[in-house]
Amino acid sequence: MNMMQQVLPVLGQVLLMSVLLAMLAGKYVQDIRKRWLMVAILLVMGFSIPLNGLSTAQWLRTLLGDLSVITLVIFANIVAQRLFGLDLLHPVARSNLLRGIVLAGVLLYPLALGLGSIDSYATGFAPLWMVLLLCATSVMVWFRGQRDLAIVLLLPVAAFNLRLLESANLWDYLLDPVLFFYALVQLVASKNFGHFKLDYSDAKVKNR
Repeated sequence: MNMMQQVLPVLGQVLLMSVLLAMLAGKYVQDIRKRWLMVAILLVMGFSIPLNGLSTAQWLRTLLGDLSVITLVIFANIVAQRLFGLDLLHPVARSNLLRGIVLAGVLLYPLALGLGSIDSYATGFAPLWMVLLLCATSVMVWFRGQRDLAIVLLLPVAAFNLRLLESANLWDYLLDPVLFFYALVQLVASKNFGHFKLDYSDAKVKNR
């Protein structure tokens, strides 16, 4: 593994720990400045204090594996919301992204587990059609005003071409079980399984 392939996995550990700690801090600390200070201290402890030879972050990576690029974006958005009161993704863009994640997971995981005659995961090793679909979708949503979503859709393609993860499969840059489960829970909880919104003015979406 080269140095570049260490960056995203480490960033994934940082963001995952930050999300968990931000959720914990949000229950006990109301002041945002004190909240991110608490998260920063606990984050350093999580990376520095070993448990049976591994830090908490390393244990999480061992259990969950490397997180996809889209997961990092979603987690970064959660951290920005909870610790700084900022939205990196517009609520409509986030809602559309979560719907796309669930749709991709429904198409990928059953077939990858052998429930059909097509191995959908194998298509990610030579992903020309996937890249074209992502680029076309990105262009479409860009011209519909969802420029944040357009950029997010291209990030996995860029990371894949730079081989920023150990995997040589584009699916691993787009999706992982943690992300699929999170997106599914969010949509079920919000009862927001409606149509994709093409414009930010199409609907008011509650951001979580």
